[in-house]
Amino acid sequence: MTDEERQLARTMPQPRRGDFLIGRSALHRAARAAGLSTGPVLCDGPRPRLPGGIAASISHSRGIAVAVAGPADRYPALGVDLELTELPLRAAHLVLGEPERPLLGPARTAARRLLTLYSAKEAAFKALSPLTGPALRGLRDLRLTPDGAGYLARAAGHPERSARVSVRELPQGGALCWALAHP
Repeated sequence: MTDEERQLARTMPQPRRGDFLIGRSALHRAARAAGLSTGPVLCDGPRPRLPGGIAASISHSRGIAVAVAGPADRYPALGVDLELTELPLRAAHLVLGEPERPLLGPARTAARRLLTLYSAKEAAFKALSPLTGPALRGLRDLRLTPDGAGYLARAAGHPERSARVSVRELPQGGALCWALAHP
């Protein structure tokens, strides 16, 4: 954690301050693990302002943060999402387009599947939005199709843009998803 990041955190209300600090800590660890040096990672709106040459993403939920990072010349864009709180099933229409509704599966597991689909779309959105610009407005602008142990996400209006999303459902409930955009 850098002094600049700590100073910026002091200007934030709680709980945003705590989320920012644990997220930056996770990001610095991920960058070091990838052999990268970040320096201070401040903000561009809700997104981290990354130094040139680094692709990265941060997520946090209920006091836990995760991050992925790698060299931008190898990974055009990355996304990660951690979800530890269930969504009400009535929110499915906010996340899924009509063609994706069958992905919810049987009623007894639909709420858990919705959380996983939401997390997959969040990770894909983080990976694809830097490449598509403002045309990608929200999660319903993404289409998920099953692909092995995860999904292939495509951006509406940008069929050439896609991301491979890996999924891990967590044993105590929740989901962890990460996405790698294809160039």
